Amino acid sequence: MSARQPKGIPAGGQFAHTPHGHPAVGLRGDLHVDKEAATYFVDQVESIQHEGLKGALSAYDGKLKFTSNDGRAFEIHQDGHTDEDGNPAWAIDNHDCEDPSAATYGLRYESTTENLGEDLASAVADADAIDAFTLNAGSSRYDFRSYDIMDGEQAMSGACFGDIDEAVDLDVMFNHDTGTLSIERNGEPLTGADADEAVRDLVDSVDDEGPEGSPTGRLAWHMERSFRIAAAKDDSPAWTHKYRTAGLTWEDRNDYR
Repeated sequence: MSARQPKGIPAGGQFAHTPHGHPAVGLRGDLHVDKEAATYFVDQVESIQHEGLKGALSAYDGKLKFTSNDGRAFEIHQDGHTDEDGNPAWAIDNHDCEDPSAATYGLRYESTTENLGEDLASAVADADAIDAFTLNAGSSRYDFRSYDIMDGEQAMSGACFGDIDEAVDLDVMFNHDTGTLSIERNGEPLTGADADEAVRDLVDSVDDEGPEGSPTGRLAWHMERSFRIAAAKDDSPAWTHKYRTAGLTWEDRNDYR
């Protein structure tokens, strides 16, 4: 699974694509690759183009930059870490998430060349889902830390919340195929009444206009809805498309905030 560090609060910042002098070379569909990237990063470009992402891929100073159609920028570079075979590996950085106390703060994925496209698609999906995630607006107790989407045999979303007054992290995993939640407090699984109480405490602290019903059901509704909004986006990763819902669009992300 992709590594994500550090965890941050989404700020909605966007990075404009910087034009390069090289002509664009359209290698696949709506992914536009400049000449330098196509020449010097052949294996990496091939891995990325297999994911069908839409946007622009450019090269500069020994690095790659993927810019999505909505202006998000992902820097792809070797940062010194190696894969399990000792080969130089890749890092994918996105700084659209910001912390006022930190100069750079956002999402980081560690990847290898053969998995670069898949991990970049995951990074794009996560950034979109953070924008769409609507639960924690106005909480007086919990700090929204992160939101992840994982592409596997079953689609999973994970949200992390931190108790502002206590050293407590609450992690919630939602399985989109089974519609079930699992809860952890500081890495320890919670079940039964303990899980229900933790979710109730979280949901009750939030200025939330979601549906009525059990706290667990309300939280699951938010997580599923944000996932489907991300999937509805025009340039969302192809593997999310089967989860699209008729009538639900990317513009709906601002509802219930």
